Amino acid sequence: QEQIRAWVEQLGAWGPLAIVALETAQALLAPIPGQAIEAASGYLYGPWLGLLFPMIGMVIGSLTIFLLARRFGRPLVIRLIGRPSMDRLDDLVRRGGAPFFFLIWLLPFAPDDLACVAAGLTPMPTRQFLFLMILGRMPGVAVSVWVGANAAQIQPVWWAILLAGIAVAALVFWRKGEQIQEAVLGFIERLSRRPDRP
Repeated sequence: QEQIRAWVEQLGAWGPLAIVALETAQALLAPIPGQAIEAASGYLYGPWLGLLFPMIGMVIGSLTIFLLARRFGRPLVIRLIGRPSMDRLDDLVRRGGAPFFFLIWLLPFAPDDLACVAAGLTPMPTRQFLFLMILGRMPGVAVSVWVGANAAQIQPVWWAILLAGIAVAALVFWRKGEQIQEAVLGFIERLSRRPDRP
């Protein structure tokens, strides 16, 4: 850990900027594993700065997606994500509302990056988007950063259990990802439904 930190310190400002850039790319290109970036940030910079750097990148990337969707609308979004994903996006917009989007960003297995695009196609104010997105995504990022910050203290047996759990979750999500996301979205919709709505 100290050797890695010493190497990053030699990079000066480029070390934190690399974390910010990677997290920005993760928000724009979902296949990049955000949890790994966040854990590395916690490992290198500790819990507080380790949380700050990826959150800056996440805000930049998510806000970029939101503003692009708002500026260019459906034609650009269809070109970026394709017609099948656009159908899911329309579903998010139809269901959407501030509580709905907040819960998507908060709960695991929900399409949080797609929700940033969907929010840009709604009348949601930019400030409200930023507030809800940051508030919803920060707990998940904080968990990954905490794991990285405490990596040196975690016993090998717990690493084995953690990695096995991640592998099982990844396999299940790969096999049943669409059904899982639909179940999570249905749960979120029930939670966010106003009492006066049917």
